Amino acid sequence: MSGTAFANLRRRLAVPEQDFAGVGRGCHIYGAGGFGRRIARELVRRDVPVLGFVDRTGRERSTVDGLPCRHPDDLGDAEIEGSAYVHGLMNHYVPSRSIAEWAIARGFAQVLFPTDLYTIPGFSLDNYWLAPPAATLDRLDDIEALHDRLGDAESQALLLALLDYRLSTDPRRHPELCASDAYVPAFLPIFNQPITFVDGGAYTGDTLETLLAHDVSVYDWIAFEPDERNMAALVETARRHRTTLGRYTLIKAGLSDANETVQFTDGDGEASRVLGSQDFVAASTSTTDIQVVRLDDAVSCTGDVYVKLDIEGAERDALQGMAELLARRPTIAVSVYHRPSDLWDIPRIIASLYDRPHFRLRQHGHHGFDTVVYVMPDEPK
Repeated sequence: MSGTAFANLRRRLAVPEQDFAGVGRGCHIYGAGGFGRRIARELVRRDVPVLGFVDRTGRERSTVDGLPCRHPDDLGDAEIEGSAYVHGLMNHYVPSRSIAEWAIARGFAQVLFPTDLYTIPGFSLDNYWLAPPAATLDRLDDIEALHDRLGDAESQALLLALLDYRLSTDPRRHPELCASDAYVPAFLPIFNQPITFVDGGAYTGDTLETLLAHDVSVYDWIAFEPDERNMAALVETARRHRTTLGRYTLIKAGLSDANETVQFTDGDGEASRVLGSQDFVAASTSTTDIQVVRLDDAVSCTGDVYVKLDIEGAERDALQGMAELLARRPTIAVSVYHRPSDLWDIPRIIASLYDRPHFRLRQHGHHGFDTVVYVMPDEPK
């Protein structure tokens, strides 16, 4: 996109924010999972009337957190009349476009998506990349810099589509996915020779299995995973593929910019994460102390190296802790959706540590999840 076109985009986005218009006699929140329940609690805190949840489980449970829960097919026209619909779904495995279309067809007085709720005075909701639209629009200079770094038209178009979705959170405006090639897009230089695979946030070894299923030859797998339960599954994955791998090393630690002990949410599966000093922790959440290490201090990588980082918001620190490896210009895949500014800040950090990087951007999950920046030493042919 040219500078002129980006300027046109800025003008199109520079629309004054509308004041919150209320929800009529109350709102129905579609989605009684964790995200929808957090929305409900925040709306109640701001004295916005919540009529209840709409969820496919509504016939199995009549209430959730003390609020009514109804199956969508059981919600009558009289209950909908004069009320607002709030989209409380954000699941990276399942799309929700059809549900938004259902809400519009049912004739709610308003159909509200998560970013619309930030117009409520005092409303606050932190969830991965989700942020008030104004916070994203304030960073258009950084987003334009990322646009200029991206090496192909598909990446540039995706960035603009992703920006449009983040500002609206309307699933009908979500970019198209390339879910089947997560971490193995055909343009990566990993298919023609054996590689060392540095697996940051190895979880259960699922990414290794994806590489092997796509005929990537892994002669050295170095896996970092701090969660005890995930590590048990990781050991089993290594055992299952021990004849395929040249060698492997499983390290029960996270990656960071220092060698230290930090607090960690334990037993949350792929959502387990290192806790920052400002992070909220629910009373029901189990925490433990874990070791984090600088990659440059922990291992010595040889040959053609491919680094994956999907470490629940610790990617920036991990990149600082592998500056020596980055100077060798490995191939990298980094998640850029755990915090709102990861999308533009992580490529900037990489560009400061990596000589002549070539960037591409791909979207592998629904609801803005599994957005990955790929970095290569050479421009793909």
